[in-house]
Amino acid sequence: MAHSKAYLEELKILHNKKTFGRNENIPESVVQILEEKNITSFLDYGAGKGLTSRTMNTLYPNIKLHTYDPVTFPEPLPEQVEFTYSSDVLEHIEPDLLVTTIQDLCDRTTRYQYHLIACHPAKKTLSDGRNAHLIIEKPDWWKSKLDNLQGWNIIHEDTIERYAKVKKGPALYVLKYIVMLEKV
Repeated sequence: MAHSKAYLEELKILHNKKTFGRNENIPESVVQILEEKNITSFLDYGAGKGLTSRTMNTLYPNIKLHTYDPVTFPEPLPEQVEFTYSSDVLEHIEPDLLVTTIQDLCDRTTRYQYHLIACHPAKKTLSDGRNAHLIIEKPDWWKSKLDNLQGWNIIHEDTIERYAKVKKGPALYVLKYIVMLEKV
């Protein structure tokens, strides 16, 4: 994951919050690919607290698991992996590093990629006042970035819209773009 030193410090602050990086579920579309396509290696990219990796390890102990997050799991990324998974990660990439990051994931992934991308402002802000979601774009914008990747096809996509309850203040509008890519 490409990032500046200053942004890494911001990520460290965010990761100290209890509610940041807590996803642990594996979506049904990912389960289907893991089981039907005999996936042998998996990268949990932007793993947060590592809860999805823990679930993967429990459900699929025979899949070689790589867990990466620049703050909590800063181990080197694998050179190659069959499946790359990111959930609520790409919107946190510094905008000038997004193309490089996506290309890096394409280069090291040999079969499938799954990305769940938040397309709405985050509840959290960085210490400098910026929204924690550095890239807030509609699903069509993200699709245009991912649909034109050399050697990759979109095989599944979905958009989820809802209002989420928050402890303080009005409900939060949530818009997510979910995309599965297959290497051709």
